[in-house]
Amino acid sequence: MSDNVVKFRRPEKKPDPEAPKPRAPLPGWLPFAVLVGVALVIFFAQRSGLFG
Repeated sequence: MSDNVVKFRRPEKKPDPEAPKPRAPLPGWLPFAVLVGVALVIFFAQRSGLFG
């Protein structure tokens, strides 16, 4: 009776692609520093007359 049993083998699993290395976390003050920098650039651009 064991002659009628079809034996299956598991398909070989492909190796997972390597995940990119995580970057270092940004400091909490960095977004605020960027906002202040952009505000200063806009402020001085307006004072110099670049925006009309």
